[in-house]
Amino acid sequence: MARILVADDEAAVRAGLVAMCMAAGHRCAEAGTGVQALARAREDGPEVVLLDLRMPDGGGLDVLPALVALPHAPSVIVLTGYVDVRTAVRAMQEGAANVLEKPVDPPTLRKALERVLEGRLVRAERDRLRDEVAHLRSGPIVGRSAAIRTVLEHVERVAATPQSTVLVIGDSGVGKELIARAIHERSGRAQGPFVALNCAALSEGLLEAELFGYEPGSFTGGDPRGRDGLLAAAKGGTLLLDEIGELDVALQAKLLRVLQERVYRRVGGTRDLPMDVRVVGATNRDLNTAVEHGRFREDLFYRLNVLSIVVPPLRERPEDVPGLALHFLERFASELGRHFTGISDNALEVLMRYPWPGNVRELRNAIERAAILASEGEIRPEHIALDERPRALANPVGALTAARPEDLRIDRMEATLIRRALELHDGNKQKAAESLGIHRSTLYKKLETYEIPER
Repeated sequence: MARILVADDEAAVRAGLVAMCMAAGHRCAEAGTGVQALARAREDGPEVVLLDLRMPDGGGLDVLPALVALPHAPSVIVLTGYVDVRTAVRAMQEGAANVLEKPVDPPTLRKALERVLEGRLVRAERDRLRDEVAHLRSGPIVGRSAAIRTVLEHVERVAATPQSTVLVIGDSGVGKELIARAIHERSGRAQGPFVALNCAALSEGLLEAELFGYEPGSFTGGDPRGRDGLLAAAKGGTLLLDEIGELDVALQAKLLRVLQERVYRRVGGTRDLPMDVRVVGATNRDLNTAVEHGRFREDLFYRLNVLSIVVPPLRERPEDVPGLALHFLERFASELGRHFTGISDNALEVLMRYPWPGNVRELRNAIERAAILASEGEIRPEHIALDERPRALANPVGALTAARPEDLRIDRMEATLIRRALELHDGNKQKAAESLGIHRSTLYKKLETYEIPER
C-alpha cells in the first residue's frame, strides 16, 4: 500500500483516478491545482503523484521540478489528454517517472503504479546498502547478517582483554585476518604494530627463526649479526599466527612456553626476553580432530582457545553478499578510475544464488573481474563470471593412460597434479594440499621446486 496524491482540476477525473488507486489497495489524497499539489506533497509526503499536465494555475510541467526537488521526492506520473514526443521527452527530462495518456484505464494505471513503486523499492534498497557500506567503511568488516553481528560483538568483547590469546576459526577466504586486525584496532594495543605470519609458508627451522629471531652464527646463511624476530617486531601490539594448525609439534611446545611464561629465547640464545604481544591464532582446520590424532598439542589448543571467534562461511550468510559486492565495486571503481552506477537486480540474484566455496575472497575476485569487463555503468549478469566446475580431482588413471612416454617422469606428473589441484581449488593451497594428501608446508616446498607461480 502506497500514499498517492491525485492532482487534477476536473473533479470527475480525480474521483475516477482515486477509485482506481484505492481499488489497487493504495491510500489517496487529492489536489485541484498545482499550488495545492505542491502543498499537499510537502505535507503528506506521498510516494507517487499523478499530475495532470494542464491545470488552472499553470501546467503540470511547471510544478514537476518543485515536486522532484522535495527532500523525500515522490515519483511523478504525468497525465495528459494528448501525448506528443516533445512533451513526453520534456516531462522525463524534468524528472517524471512516466507519462500516460488520458483517459487512463485501470490495468494501465495499475501496471504503471506497480512499475514505479517497484523502482522506488529497488532504489531504496540500493541507497540503504550504500549507506551501510559507507557506515562500515570505518572498519574492515562489512555485513548485516545476524552471524556477522555476533562476530562483531565477540570482537568487541575480546578487544577489551588486550593480554588474552585469541583463536579465530573459519574456512579459507572468510576474512580471518580482517577479524584479527579488528581485534587489534579496537584494543588497548591499537597504537602498537600489527604483524602477521603465515605458519604454513616456512619450514620449521625458518619459521622458528622468523618468530623468535636468532643470535649471531646460529645457522648457516643467516645474518652474521643475528636478527630480531616477529615477537620483537610486534612489541606492544598484536601478532597474528595464521594457519597455526600447520605448526610442527616441536615448535608447538616452544610456543606454549612463550604463551604461558610470556618470555622467549632467540634461536641459539640462552637469555629469556620478555614478550609484550597479544597472540592471535587463526586456522581453517578442526583443531579438536588434530588433537585427537596427535597432530596438535592439547595443552596448546586450550591455551590458544582462551577466547575464540568462529567466522561463518559466506554460503551461510547470503544476506551479506549485496553489501560486500557493493563494497568491493566501490573499491575497484576507485582503483580503476571508473564510475559504476551499481549492480543490477538480476546480477545480484546471480551472486546470491552462488554458494561461494571460496568465500569472501572469491566474491572479491568476481567483482574485480566484473568491474574490468563492465568498464562503467551498471554491473549486469553477463559481467559476472563464476566457476561452476566440480571441485574434485579428475581421475588420474585416465591421465596416465593418455600420457606420452616422455611425460611419465615422476617430477612432471607431480607438477601437473599440483597445478591441477590448485586450478580446481581456485588457488586455495590448503584444499589443494588436502586433495593431494600432503601437508601444506610440503606443497609450498614443491611450488618452489617446480617453479609453479602462486595464484
